[in-house]
Formats: sequence, structure tokens, C-alpha cells
Amino acid sequence: MNTSRQIRVTAWLLVILAVLGSAVLASAQDSAPAATAQEESHRDLLYRIVEEGVTQGNFEVVSDLLSEAFIVHSPVGDLDREGFMAFMQALRASLSDFKMTREAVIVEGDYAATRAMLTGTFDSADFASPLGVLPPNNQPISVLIQTFHHFDDEGRIVEEWAMFDLMSFFTQLGALPAPSN
Repeated sequence: MNTSRQIRVTAWLLVILAVLGSAVLASAQDSAPAATAQEESHRDLLYRIVEEGVTQGNFEVVSDLLSEAFIVHSPVGDLDREGFMAFMQALRASLSDFKMTREAVIVEGDYAATRAMLTGTFDSADFASPLGVLPPNNQPISVLIQTFHHFDDEGRIVEEWAMFDLMSFFTQLGALPAPSN
């Protein structure tokens, strides 16, 4: 077979594969269950609590979106609603350019999983941590947080499990020495 014919045959095969691949993807999307109104509400709440609440420092929004029975289980220990808000307010006060961004949200029924990034520069105020009061070290901080949430019947978060690299967090704050290579 000559080269130009091989190119044409290869091109046609690629076109056929692309069409088949598109059909498979469309079929998979058609068979995926649509999110319910409740799941969309949960998704919106998870974005609001980070964007309007924690990042902007509007803790009235945070309080409204968390159940009064709220508890978060995290590497720094279990915190109730007031403890969680105090922890986030202390972080905001310590980081001059505090920002939290939701990168992903998956909702199924009354449960959700999220991925968020917390960033800032530790240069504004002392931070009262479980390891003691830490003075600013003028260093940037970047913490990836993965969470799992449970919603109550009123659509508020009643329980959260938060996971992040506690050693990295405290190293970035200057409470622990950086690992040696």
C-alpha cells in the first residue's frame, strides 16, 4: 500500500473512532442520573459557605448554613459550630491574603464530598494553634482539604469529616521543622 493511501485509511479510521467515542460518551451522560433539587441545593450551600462565608469573613452565612448540632471531625480534633467558626476566624486573621476555593463537589442524597484549597500568607497576626501560639513567619501557606459532609432534614450541614496534611500545615506555619531531604 502506498503512503498516501495509508494516510487516507488512517485518517478515516481516526474519524470513525472519534465518532464512536463521542457516541459512547453521549450514551454515558444520558444514563447518568440527574441531580435532584435537594442535591443541587446541597451543592450550592457548599459553595456559598466557602465563597460568601469563610473567604469573605461573613460568619453569619456560615452560622446559617451549619446545623446547631454541627460537628467537624478533623486532624486538629473535633469542633462544634462555634469552635469551627472561631478556628476559621483565627486563620483569616493570621493570613493577610486568606482565600479558600472549592475545587470539586460531589453530592449524592444527603452526603457530599469536596476538595478545597486554602491559601494565604502567615504575616498578619499570631495564630493560636493546638501546638501553642505561633508568631507570623511571613511565609505562604497552601493546604489541600478534602471533606465529607452530612446534611440534616433542613438542608444544613450537621456533620463534617475534614482531612488535610496536618504535618505540612504546621510546617508551613513554622511550628515544625521542614523535613530534610
